[in-house]
Amino acid sequence: MNWDEVVGIKETKIVDVDLLNFDTNNPRFTPDKRPDEDTDRAVVAELARTADLSELVQSIGTSGYINIEPLVVVVRDDKLVVLEGNRRLAALRALRDEELARYAKLTLPRFDNEIRDTMCNILVHRVEKEEDARELIGFKHINGPQAWDAFAKATFAARWLDSQVNEKEPLTLFEIANRMGDKHATIHRMVTAYYVLMQAERLDIFHMDDRYKRAFSFSHLYTGLSYSEFSDYLGMPRPQRDQDPSRDPVSPDYYEKLGNILTWLYGSKEREIQPVVRSQNPDLGRVREVLKSKSGTKVLEQTSHLDDALITATPKDLRFSKHIVEANGQLRLALETLDGFDPASQSELQEIIASAWKRIRVIKATVDSQVADFEKTVED
Repeated sequence: MNWDEVVGIKETKIVDVDLLNFDTNNPRFTPDKRPDEDTDRAVVAELARTADLSELVQSIGTSGYINIEPLVVVVRDDKLVVLEGNRRLAALRALRDEELARYAKLTLPRFDNEIRDTMCNILVHRVEKEEDARELIGFKHINGPQAWDAFAKATFAARWLDSQVNEKEPLTLFEIANRMGDKHATIHRMVTAYYVLMQAERLDIFHMDDRYKRAFSFSHLYTGLSYSEFSDYLGMPRPQRDQDPSRDPVSPDYYEKLGNILTWLYGSKEREIQPVVRSQNPDLGRVREVLKSKSGTKVLEQTSHLDDALITATPKDLRFSKHIVEANGQLRLALETLDGFDPASQSELQEIIASAWKRIRVIKATVDSQVADFEKTVED
């Protein structure tokens, strides 16, 4: 088809909605929000699940589609692809196809032919190449009513940065972040983590599709890499905000450790390994503490048991103090509920208390002896 006759480059024009195609390379299709296949059914269903499509469907179905803001399109593989406005296109597809709406589990409002007619011809603006739409999408769409999540932002910013490699006057990540309306430090952390993931994918060290859980918590990685314990473990230099992130941030000597980090964060379906980081707080901080200790790190590498590794990583004096304080607190609570003791049904507690008493006497005798020896040494 001669697309220049349909809509020329840099032209804003009304086109038949049936000529429009979804952008299946959309950055917002993150690992846990990616359609099962590159079909309209799959895309609409996924956007309905993850992008609050029902609200938009109800709005358009009630008031009609208003051609004020054009969809941004580009010709790709002889198709008119929507770069900006895929959510609106999905709503229109569902409203015009009841079977598709049912498949996507969307409830359609009742509307008449006058409303339906507003959904047939859509205002679009055509750009020559995808790069021409980046500034518009970067600011308006990423931070718009359906703001993109962190991985989508990182993907978009990294692709934009990659597109600058052969430019005579390339944009820096700092300039890209400004055009996206986001903080440079945040985007720098996200893009660094994105490049780490892409390097692991490219080298078959780790694959996001192999993660143990459906949910993909990208923040685990970009937050972890902001800690020196994580970056040191991977042999990565501390980030320099005035420099763009490296496309290959991890050197070959640390590839095995990169696999460890990503498996601890995301697990592996194929190897039936659950992630040790169940939730960012407190588990990411616990991994950080383990990485401060060589012995604790070795336990985590060998067993993937975070609790055991943390015990090994914690010095004995701190563990002893923690246990004593906790035990004292529990004994205080037991004393406060002592009147609840029932000798008829809880006689076995007498034996347990006797055992605890023996342990307390041993601990007290040892502590008293060591304190006395210490005080004598100080006096001498």
